[in-house]
Amino acid sequence: MKKVLALLLAAVMVFTAAACGQSERADENNTGKTGTAASGDKTGETAGKEISGEISYMHFGDDYERQMYEDLIKGYMAKNPKAKINQIYTPDDYYTKLQTMLSSKTTPDVFWFAEGRTAEYAKAGILEDLTNVYEKYPALVEDLIPSLRKFGQYEGKDIAMVKDWTSYVMYLNLDMFKEAGVTPPTSDWTMKDYIEIAGKMTKKEGDRVKQYGVCVNNYRADWIAWLGANNAEWFKNGKVNFSDPKSIEGLRPMFEAVEKGYAPSPAVLSSMGTTEDRMFITGMVAMYPSGRWVIPSFRAEWDFEWDAVELPTAETKSVAFICGMIGISKDSKNKDLAADFVAYQLSREGLKYVSPSALALPAYKSVLADPEYVTVPPSTEPFLKSADYVGTDVQYNALMSGGFSKLNDIIYAELSSAYNGDITLEQACKNIDSKANGDIFK
Repeated sequence: MKKVLALLLAAVMVFTAAACGQSERADENNTGKTGTAASGDKTGETAGKEISGEISYMHFGDDYERQMYEDLIKGYMAKNPKAKINQIYTPDDYYTKLQTMLSSKTTPDVFWFAEGRTAEYAKAGILEDLTNVYEKYPALVEDLIPSLRKFGQYEGKDIAMVKDWTSYVMYLNLDMFKEAGVTPPTSDWTMKDYIEIAGKMTKKEGDRVKQYGVCVNNYRADWIAWLGANNAEWFKNGKVNFSDPKSIEGLRPMFEAVEKGYAPSPAVLSSMGTTEDRMFITGMVAMYPSGRWVIPSFRAEWDFEWDAVELPTAETKSVAFICGMIGISKDSKNKDLAADFVAYQLSREGLKYVSPSALALPAYKSVLADPEYVTVPPSTEPFLKSADYVGTDVQYNALMSGGFSKLNDIIYAELSSAYNGDITLEQACKNIDSKANGDIFK
């Protein structure tokens, strides 16, 4: 019955989103003017002139996102009949294709990229300085979550806008906790609680694990959050610092969960032919750390009671800045239209096309607190609270180094070897420092 209700709820959400134009941020007080600027409970400033011309808009995502942004574009062009936005939907090999376009000087006017590529593209000189854009559309930054803006800056200049972001939380299968007679964690839990609860929620039949207490992702959001919670300076003075004792201590709880059999290793997951999110959906794991993007599939397939809490605390609370950025090409022939369209996308009207999908979070404080944009389940409180501590200075410094994408590849490979028991955590951290500082941060 729960699953049937969930599917009906998902259908209603899709219908509601479609009825609103299935976009990401909408303005309830739409003036009908061009380029209603972003955020808050304000309609913001507008360009005040009719916008015309043609631009390209390149993005990735699944087919659901393709449709959402197609509807967003149609909504904008309906308001601005002399403007044409050409959607370049690129579901596969996005960065390879984007790089080809950059190299051939056919850069799209507006395009997405992950937070780790901001400095890389800034150094390459392909991003437009947004100073004039923010002067024309001040609401784009007036209500922005304070800690987010700097992640779109490079050497003091605003060169990228935060499209959306996701908090990282711990999802809980409450039915499994009830069955086990274990009290579910709350957002004030510690790393010690994390290990203890993972152990209590693990079930074995002989040497075989029947049910895991937790999953451990080898993903940047996980290790950044765990290191941040321990106040580890894993990137310091332009160098990678994973071998520092505080860094190793910060990573330890995740590795302890795998070593004790409370969480499956990557090799075990591969042998099972499954993924962490599928394990949660199918009731094979009690706790699963992840971002906002898993919520649509959870809502569509849930057959149990579930919720979310903040990640466990060590010395402090921490959550990685995982974000979709938007850039305007420096070579765009119609920067006015590009800026106006992005301002529309980040307005309350534009945001309503995509925010109800729950794939990510809006970057504006008042929109984030609006239940029309941040929907349930799960509880919104963990997401709202994490906005106060999202992103650390250490992560920012690493991202602005320009070498984060390559660094992330090294970390992934070494931590995978450690999770699978091929090397120790200490050796993995030593290898990360040696390779990264020898090849990237010389």
